[in-house]
Amino acid sequence: MPLILFGQNNFYLGTGIISSFANTVDNNNQYTSNNITDYGLYYGNDLIINDYLETGIEVFYLNNRVVLAKNGNKKFELHQNIGFGLKPGFYYKKHSVHLSLGMLAVYLFDKDEEFGNQLDYFDESYFYGIEYNYDITQKTACNLGFLFSKFDFSSNWTNHTIKNFSVLQCKIYYKLY
Repeated sequence: MPLILFGQNNFYLGTGIISSFANTVDNNNQYTSNNITDYGLYYGNDLIINDYLETGIEVFYLNNRVVLAKNGNKKFELHQNIGFGLKPGFYYKKHSVHLSLGMLAVYLFDKDEEFGNQLDYFDESYFYGIEYNYDITQKTACNLGFLFSKFDFSSNWTNHTIKNFSVLQCKIYYKLY
């Protein structure tokens, strides 16, 4: 009996509107910062397991731009994320729900806006979340998702420490298959 192997070409490209929220602490005070409208870019592949189970693999870019703290002319900002995620889930007809798990490359900076000095920070973070997907047509889909990342990093100039951040996403996918 021959063994037949084949690849699933269920690739998609997407873009979306994101809202980013971050929590920081300064001494014993807690602060919440946000950027309500920015954008994300997505590239992924859905792998069908059976009639109701699928998993997705996705690479994405999030343009967060959340100002975490300001101290005079000094600014601490969660700027961007590049992520890789696995999205196991259930689907039925045009609907699917996915758990989202993965890793983020996090870019933050401390900036002295008066003198132009800037310290760039790159670090990794793990995230989890949930997503709902609706297939509008055979080639397009709409997706609502939420991800959360526990992330502890201290600013050099503002005395603030970021503790976690989350992203609410509304995406449109175009399927390439």
